[in-house]
Amino acid sequence: MPRRFISINPDMLLSGTLLVLILIAYSVVVYVFVVAIAVLPSTAPRTDYLVPWWLNLIAFALIAATLVPVYRWACVGVRELVYAQHDDPYALIAKVNAQLQTMTNPQRTLPALAETIAHELKLPYVAIETHPTLNEKSAAFGISPVRAEISRLPVSYLDQPMGALLASARSPGQPLSESDLALLRDVARQLGIALRTAQLTADLQTSREQLVVAREEERRRIRNDLHDGLAPTLSSLQLQLGAMRNLIRQDPDRAEASANELREDLRSATAEVRRLVYNLRPPALDDLGLLGAIRSQAQKVSQGDGLSVSVVAPDLPPLPAAVEVAAFRIAHEALLNVERHAEARRCVITLMPHEDDLTLEIRDDGRGLPPDAQAGVGLSSMRERASELGGEFAVSSPAGGGTLVCARLPLKTRAEIKGESSDGTTFTN
Repeated sequence: MPRRFISINPDMLLSGTLLVLILIAYSVVVYVFVVAIAVLPSTAPRTDYLVPWWLNLIAFALIAATLVPVYRWACVGVRELVYAQHDDPYALIAKVNAQLQTMTNPQRTLPALAETIAHELKLPYVAIETHPTLNEKSAAFGISPVRAEISRLPVSYLDQPMGALLASARSPGQPLSESDLALLRDVARQLGIALRTAQLTADLQTSREQLVVAREEERRRIRNDLHDGLAPTLSSLQLQLGAMRNLIRQDPDRAEASANELREDLRSATAEVRRLVYNLRPPALDDLGLLGAIRSQAQKVSQGDGLSVSVVAPDLPPLPAAVEVAAFRIAHEALLNVERHAEARRCVITLMPHEDDLTLEIRDDGRGLPPDAQAGVGLSSMRERASELGGEFAVSSPAGGGTLVCARLPLKTRAEIKGESSDGTTFTN
């Protein structure tokens, strides 16, 4: 039969011993004090040193009446003496900060951090719960005693919840002291900053991966278009030119017919080249500018039956190329949605440049969005184009009816803002 060993916590043993000694000393002091008060006023010589029974009863009653509050007071003092770090109360903060600064993998750092907190504060159980929006797993160390109170401290960053820090009391009926809770709150603040940093790092890595994937997908698409579309057309033109050269002297009529076919093939090749160029950047932006390109698209849509599209905008300043492409694509996609699905009679496109951003609104008087509408490819594409630049996108159904598509596109990237601010310029966001 295997032997069972009893685990003894030296801190609990020390605190229990000190508490018993304090209570015994208090009882002795009270008893001696009561007896001294009753005996000392008497000036007659004592031949009998036995304490009367009624005096013992008074002393024991006084001890019993005050033992519970004294016990509670002594528990607090003993816990502070045994467990608290009076010499350097923020030594734990320094250790936690050192671990968080070298955190490269939260899945490894959080368990080690919970263990550090438990050892430094001599806590039987410490857990770090992460918010569901984070990709990190929760971590825990130790086992909470039965019926011991567990304190839950929120972990946040600028009012954004990051999770919670859980710490168990050292024994049942003895909650953590205020100094322990104050120290744990400081740890929770440090932890919130670290978790937010880890979240931003993960989001940055995800964004980089998405950019790489999008770039490679675009390269593959262009390669396929060139290889499967334009390359065969050019090869065919080369063969036709060779055949036409041989026919010029022998059969001029067939050579002329071949030239006509060659002309049509050249038109097809030119159209293919224009399509490839349009997918990279709409030529209308270079020819007409953003405002002219949107007005051209609005005019084409207005040529249909029953839909009138107008563009309201002041003269636009020079805009970054990325902002022009994103604004044009969003406006173009929104116009297609209005034309196909809105059943509208009127649509107004508004462009309003500001100091730091460009606001684009497309409003129609159609049937609006259905209550159970889900974002399709068009809405997702518009949202992605805005978010790629760090902007905002929203679509709603105003109270007056119709649909409102609103996009805010920043005119400066964060890198540009950081570079200008380093030169001494102050920016107001």
